[in-house]
Amino acid sequence: MNHPPKITFAQMRASGAREILIYCRDHRCGHHVESDADGWPDDVRLSDIEPRFTCQRCGQRGAEIRPKFSEAPMGTG
Repeated sequence: MNHPPKITFAQMRASGAREILIYCRDHRCGHHVESDADGWPDDVRLSDIEPRFTCQRCGQRGAEIRPKFSEAPMGTG
């Protein structure tokens, strides 16, 4: 199954995210981990690395990778 290309690590970092969330591709599993994104080159797309991951819980090959944005502050002051 082909998925649309995602942003590059450079674009992700420019938006303020420094970590990624890696979700198991099997929606029934629900396993996910967080990872530091500093080791990935700027020109690599998040979608480029998704096929490289294997879930440590269920063994499913492939992942859904998203930037981990910091939580927005609540209220105005």
